[in-house]
Amino acid sequence: MRGVHSAVDDIRRTVFKEVAKLAFEGGDPRLLDQIPLKMIQGEVAKHRHDVFLERAIVEERVRLALGLNIRFAGETIPVSEDLLSAEKSQKHFQNPLVNIIPFACNACPPKQLRITDNCQGCISHPCMNVCPKDAIYMDKDKHCHIDQEKCIKCGKCFNQCPYRAISKIERPCAAACGMDAIKSDELGRAQIDYDKCVSCGMCLVNCPFGAIADKSQ
Repeated sequence: MRGVHSAVDDIRRTVFKEVAKLAFEGGDPRLLDQIPLKMIQGEVAKHRHDVFLERAIVEERVRLALGLNIRFAGETIPVSEDLLSAEKSQKHFQNPLVNIIPFACNACPPKQLRITDNCQGCISHPCMNVCPKDAIYMDKDKHCHIDQEKCIKCGKCFNQCPYRAISKIERPCAAACGMDAIKSDELGRAQIDYDKCVSCGMCLVNCPFGAIADKSQ
């Protein structure tokens, strides 16, 4: 995704523009709470299943643009109420720099290998032959399948299939992380292990749902 313009870039830039505009023009701090309504208008969502979720995500981006911590779904403190802590001239940066907005995450599946309908049920079945865990089996219709309980995601079958019938699925943020710092929470959403994270931002630029954002100063 790096270098390819997307709607995620537009949302990020618009949030920074609106926050900067309010900072320069001054005025009622409660105008911060109006940014999500200004950006996400109408009743029909463009990117999510409803406008309320889109506005909630924008609101968290506004908080991060102000250097504030993100909130969780059960917290309802307006952005304007935390403005005093954000506008201190000598405010120290508060970790973490890279944040995952939980309810913006699509809960992408973790790394998996799947055999698609392109499988031709060939006689040589090299995918079965190279599997070190005997995780691949053939059904009565001569199509191969992967037992996910046995599979260790080594990728040998993926490299051997002559029909490219095996697809490799991996969470984009986890695939981009060189420190193996992306885990899953109890709902299957991405979660950062900050003991491993070096704040390189690779997960941020590779998340196609815009669920990962950096905290501004």
